[in-house]
Amino acid sequence: MKEKTNKSFDFSRYYPLFFTVVFVIILFQYSFSTLEAIFYDMRVKYDIGISYNNDIILVVMDEESDEFLGETFPYTYASHYHLFERIAADRPRVVNYFVNLTEPETQSDKENLSRFKGSISSFVSGGGIFRFGTDMDSWGEQLPPKDLRSFGYSLSLINVDNAAFAKDEVTRRAILNFSGEDSLHLWTANEYRKFLGLNPISAKDFPGSYYLREADATFALFRFYTSPLEAKNKISRIPFHSVRVGNFPEGFFKDKIVLVGPSYISNTGDYVLSPFDKENFRSSKLSLHAIIIQALIQGKTVYQLPKTFTYVLCIIVAIFLSIMISWLKPTHGLLITVGVMMGSLILSYLLFVVAGVWLYVTHLVLSVFVVYYIWVPFRAIGEYQRRFAIQEETKLLKKVENLKQNFISLMSHDLKTPVAKIAGLADNMLNQRQFSNEDGEKNLKSIVDSTKELNKFITSILDLTKIESRNLTLNMVNKDINNTVESVVNNLRFEASSKNVKVETELGPLYPIQFDPNLMNRVLSNLIENAIKYSGEGSKVLVTTHDDEKWVYLTIKDNGVGIPPTDIENIFEKFYRVKNDASHSIKGTGLGLYLVKYFVELHGGTISVTSEMGQGTQFQIKLKNE
Repeated sequence: MKEKTNKSFDFSRYYPLFFTVVFVIILFQYSFSTLEAIFYDMRVKYDIGISYNNDIILVVMDEESDEFLGETFPYTYASHYHLFERIAADRPRVVNYFVNLTEPETQSDKENLSRFKGSISSFVSGGGIFRFGTDMDSWGEQLPPKDLRSFGYSLSLINVDNAAFAKDEVTRRAILNFSGEDSLHLWTANEYRKFLGLNPISAKDFPGSYYLREADATFALFRFYTSPLEAKNKISRIPFHSVRVGNFPEGFFKDKIVLVGPSYISNTGDYVLSPFDKENFRSSKLSLHAIIIQALIQGKTVYQLPKTFTYVLCIIVAIFLSIMISWLKPTHGLLITVGVMMGSLILSYLLFVVAGVWLYVTHLVLSVFVVYYIWVPFRAIGEYQRRFAIQEETKLLKKVENLKQNFISLMSHDLKTPVAKIAGLADNMLNQRQFSNEDGEKNLKSIVDSTKELNKFITSILDLTKIESRNLTLNMVNKDINNTVESVVNNLRFEASSKNVKVETELGPLYPIQFDPNLMNRVLSNLIENAIKYSGEGSKVLVTTHDDEKWVYLTIKDNGVGIPPTDIENIFEKFYRVKNDASHSIKGTGLGLYLVKYFVELHGGTISVTSEMGQGTQFQIKLKNE
């Protein structure tokens, strides 16, 4: 029977995701309208999706015209008559009057009112379009004088967000319809659309329009094709008095929409807050009228995506970021978090300018922050636990490594003494001829050779222990390295002759350099001895030296069987031996070349090897010439 194992499900891994979703859902309970207004107004300011058309001209009544005419707002009917005569003669398409004219009080006013009325009648009968824009006060709609009402009038209120959204008194919405009647803005826009050959648009057909029962009105967010600020706008404007005296070029008003109204700097009632100016009331109402009419002509209103869509998108983003931050490195997680946040803002901007769609982005941005600030502490805790475990494991490994090194060191030292005794006794017996036959002599020689091999192995292990424990130090002296080369070669000549190998030297004149004679002796002995062992009988080993300004070069070259290419990269590795027929018959530890490389690099030098099968092998050592 197979043993059944019960694996419990680890819920702790999903705690951060659970908390993330909970906190994101809690965010949905708040509108964050003030923050969203900032994002919305930024899109409005940099809206490149609505084109600038110079279809509207403002005729402005202000302090300058008061001074020039010697009159005060709303001016005499004589001034309005002369003004309208000048405008009508230039044949505009639509004239809107945003002037709260009063009933005439004198006979002269009545006569001039009659003239003004006749001038408007002539303009309308000639195909022109005229309409009054009215405002609201505490007594209701401010109607034009009775004799002028027949020309038509419509509400032209500038709506501000004082009861909805950010409640910051900023103008973002237009009133399209009030109590079943189109506002002046929509009425004028549709009349001009007919002139342009376009179909009129009803209030309910504008993207994003909505009916509010409490106000009995239809609203829509509109897009600004230019800033309403007086100093920055692109809307053509001309002072009232300049038109009154005919000081404008011919054709200036032809086929245009002309808006006549006040814009007094001293009267804050003529100004409102806009996304371009949210503090100082510098956006004139007359400019806002023009901007709203132009937006409706182009059909540029804003459709707000349902908040449910944003909420679903927030959950998706939160889960995606949670997975990414939990899987990736902290730096990569941070980059993706910033990327998602910037991507959300860019996406909302593109939707706005391309399609006139308002994506509620505040919850997206805050969801990204929530994910990051929940997951980062959890990641930090996890990283700390892993780091602590690694530190504890490292401490344990260091203890084990120290125990291992101490054990090897003690064992090596303890082994050297009996090995030396065995070698000494064997040598004495050979020297004193204390054996009964030839086999005895042969066995004693074998004992001596084996103890020498064992002694080399123990020395290598001791060196390796010193290297790993960082206890190996250099005893540098200033010396001609050629002397060391000659000493090593002389010591190995007997071994070379016994294997029928010829060792030659070509030593160039060298300056003394700094090196450790003992370690360099072992380096050269190992390389030359290996060349003698592995090159085979009848071969030749050449040892050369030369120098330049920076380096001293020592080369050991043989013409033996060579080293296979697959082994070249590994020959300096610890305990690695080349796999060939010679390696099976020749004893070795696999530590020789590892120690050679380490000793050379300890001197600040390098060692390299080149080999070609059947042609031989060459080792080159470079030591600093200093």
